[in-house]
Amino acid sequence: MNILIDKYIKKMGHTKNDNLDVLIKSIGILVLFWISVLNVYVFPLGLDKVFFVFLLILFWVSKSNYFWFAFFIIIIYSPAGFFQESSAEDLRRLPIYNIFPRASLSIMDLFLIVALIKAFVKGKKPVFKDIIGMKSILLFAAYLSIISLFYGVSMKSFIGQPLRGMFFYTIFISFPALVNTKRDTTKFLYMFFPFVFQELFSQGYLLYTGEYIQSLFHADTVLIVYRDKLMYGSIRSLAPGYSIVVLAFVFSMILYDSADRMSPKPYLLIVMIICSISIFVSATRQSILMFAFMFILYVIFVTKSKPSFIVQLSIVLLLLLMIVDFTNILDLNYTLSASFNRLTGAVQYQNGTLEAEDTLEFRLMVRLPNLWNHIKQSLILGYGFSDLYFEYYDGHIGGIMIALLQSGITGLVLYFLYIVKIYRVVFSYIKRFGSNISITTTLKSLLVGISGLLFLNAFINPMFVLNFTSRPQEFFILLVLIYQYVNFGKLEYIIKKRLKEARVRYL
Repeated sequence: MNILIDKYIKKMGHTKNDNLDVLIKSIGILVLFWISVLNVYVFPLGLDKVFFVFLLILFWVSKSNYFWFAFFIIIIYSPAGFFQESSAEDLRRLPIYNIFPRASLSIMDLFLIVALIKAFVKGKKPVFKDIIGMKSILLFAAYLSIISLFYGVSMKSFIGQPLRGMFFYTIFISFPALVNTKRDTTKFLYMFFPFVFQELFSQGYLLYTGEYIQSLFHADTVLIVYRDKLMYGSIRSLAPGYSIVVLAFVFSMILYDSADRMSPKPYLLIVMIICSISIFVSATRQSILMFAFMFILYVIFVTKSKPSFIVQLSIVLLLLLMIVDFTNILDLNYTLSASFNRLTGAVQYQNGTLEAEDTLEFRLMVRLPNLWNHIKQSLILGYGFSDLYFEYYDGHIGGIMIALLQSGITGLVLYFLYIVKIYRVVFSYIKRFGSNISITTTLKSLLVGISGLLFLNAFINPMFVLNFTSRPQEFFILLVLIYQYVNFGKLEYIIKKRLKEARVRYL
């Protein structure tokens, strides 16, 4: 019986071939990205449409579904600022496919459609039921649709925004059906890491040259270089691939103490640090606070304040800072101090009064009251995806306020209850699995990531809303991963329990 248990554990783990595959695929996804850049920005117009259709065909025949899910999500997130063009007037952008007049499909739309069809044709049916209630999102979408009809919505607006955004949730069906092993799910996480280094490099390039890296490939690219008065008037190097950095930070925490790790720990520590530096260099206050919050939660609840983690992280951080300082790639002291000054300069106490930095003051004194005046007119039900919703929408005022605008107090309560359910379910499985199941630490890390997003985006960015853009939501990607890992844990728990029972009977 011991032999059977050992054989099962070995099968559940990974091999050296998996480690090599992660390395090859990490290089491959970077190469494919740069080929995509050339097709969009350099090669003759029209060739990009053929190229991406070819990629969709490759995805259909490929068995490495995790690779393609990662690739198409990443390119939509504007890595290093590429592919962020969205206007119909932009000649150089990710291709749009016109199906018939006034109706078109983006590359993300096509990928989600192909993925859904492939899931039904080639995918595996889930072993367990939907234990975190992801189907309830569809019911909530139906509620919002009714509200939208009540307040009025034009067909063009509905097809161009809500319908396209809501189709993103088909990933709840396609991802588990096509990426259905723990090994492939782990490899999916690794695919995001190479783009973190690229993101920081692009930010450094902007600070060093005063120009965006896209200008090397397309000279006519018009991008605004921001200078911030709180940063001594220096360039503020935002991270266009912000979502990639956030997800990579969470993924590195997931894998650091995981039995499924397919790389040395220092690599994951480097990814964590690069993500943190990228966010700090961008001088985005809410993101810096969010990263700090997630890191504290991770140290307290996941690593249990292990000295080894803190020591290793400190050593790797020190070495990276020494390399940057020695090579003099950029003035690190000036850059970090300017970012720190913007972080601490948002609100100041002067002459006996609190004074907010001008953009923050404008949000609080002008934009927030204006949004609240509209919310009060439909406080119970909200505006759904109606034309009024898009007219009043202000994404910088916070997720709670936008949730009230979209679904009113009724929807906000439903959001809250749904999130509470997620925590209750995951905590119940963490307690049930204990330390004997390999994914317990993974579930804790995923909760840390979700907590970070909820903690800050509730008050800064629109998190508590259903999607209405072509950009996938980080929160729901983490939710799909929770669904995945809970099911992996249940399967492992059941098999180990039966093996243990069989062993007792055998003895």
